[in-house]
Amino acid sequence: MSSDRDEIQFDEVSYREPLRLRRPDRDRRFACLAYGNPGPEDLAIFVDRVTVDAIERHALSDTRVELGGILLGKECVDEETGRPFVWISQAIEAKHYENTQASFTYTHDSWEEITRERDRTYPNLDIVGWYHTHPDFGIFLSGHDVFIQQHFFGQPLQVAYVVDPIRQTRGIFQWRDGGLRQVEGYVVVSPRDQRRALARTVDDLEGVLVAESSGGLGALSPRLEAELIAMLNRPHTASVTTADRGQSAAVFTLLGIIFGVLGLALALWIGALTSQIREQSRSLGSLKAELARANEARKASDTAERLRAKEQAIDALLAEVRVGDSNERFTRVYTQLREERDRAVAEAALVEQVGRDLIAKDRELGEMRRQVAIRDQSLAQMEDLREEADRLRSANERLARAASGDGTAIDEVLAGNADGIDRRYTVAWYAAVGGWSVAVLLGLGLVATIARSVPHARDVPEPPAPTGRGGSAEGPHRIDH
Repeated sequence: MSSDRDEIQFDEVSYREPLRLRRPDRDRRFACLAYGNPGPEDLAIFVDRVTVDAIERHALSDTRVELGGILLGKECVDEETGRPFVWISQAIEAKHYENTQASFTYTHDSWEEITRERDRTYPNLDIVGWYHTHPDFGIFLSGHDVFIQQHFFGQPLQVAYVVDPIRQTRGIFQWRDGGLRQVEGYVVVSPRDQRRALARTVDDLEGVLVAESSGGLGALSPRLEAELIAMLNRPHTASVTTADRGQSAAVFTLLGIIFGVLGLALALWIGALTSQIREQSRSLGSLKAELARANEARKASDTAERLRAKEQAIDALLAEVRVGDSNERFTRVYTQLREERDRAVAEAALVEQVGRDLIAKDRELGEMRRQVAIRDQSLAQMEDLREEADRLRSANERLARAASGDGTAIDEVLAGNADGIDRRYTVAWYAAVGGWSVAVLLGLGLVATIARSVPHARDVPEPPAPTGRGGSAEGPHRIDH
């Protein structure tokens, strides 16, 4: 970013004291992956995955000129070691600026809007630096970049983030030894439950092509998505040139890569589903063992409860009978107590059975809702993939027609490539249908396994009879005179 105009005006910026905080790589709530190899002398810099992805998408939105924005986060001190580190958690794009192919300059309006946006949406975050792009220029700080860093981001923990969207390189510069030095690497952070998305983001930054193992079969990296959009929106000329032929070859190659990646992702997804089924089978075995232990404990408790019920029945009967009462009164009191006990036992059994039935129905409904949600999500993803493939095929046909001109040989070549694409699309579609069929069968098998594992009402031990007035778990007791 170089420019002869250094007259940039900013409002005053207030800085906060460094916050004593645990580093995210020592916090089990977060997952961390390094981009590059952070050196021992480097400032520890942590960047949220969502922020990295947003910066990459902004950089790829227009590679003809330089773009930029502001980095927000916290300047921190490690509460364990006392060493400083920076945590970048948000980024705000500059909307009012002056830029060319080789320069990016903030204006007074851009700085005012950034300040208002930060105060409105992120009032608790500090300005910890700035970012800008160098399309096809490499990673460095020009004289104008150094001027901006010295005058507006001169705090010891403020950094400069430079991205080259053409060469797919990036780097962060820190203040060290009185000057600006590029760090050897930094750490990308995400919540622990988003570890797969974190790995995919870092792999994309480092140029590693990896297929998704489960879910999100149609997700594309920011770079691939931007290139597809730019390719489909690029105007075509009627004349056939070497560049046009190269573009056609690139489109067909890209389609082959996409379908290959999707096929591999489908296979990995099926493998992951199989692993989940095995894991659930092990969980069901553990649950069965736990249920057996609970039944043993319940039997012991039932025995003690029956002894207490006997004592209470005798006490209740003796409380109603007096010395010298006739046999008829004794029989009448005993019969009344037994009927009350029988009614209480029947009511308790009915409530217990209704409760078990409701629990079983709730589990069945929950499993059905989960299966339906998974199936709906997968069908929607497959529909999106098919629409994307149709759109790419239409774009390729337009490209082939635009590139055909008057040359019949080129028409034949493009027609042959189109036939090859149709065949690959047909093979991929049949493979997807077969994979989904296997997935549905596996899902039905899992549901059947769960259904067999759920204990039926007749297999569940009878609950202990509630104790009441004269209640007993073993029926009426006789008291012989």
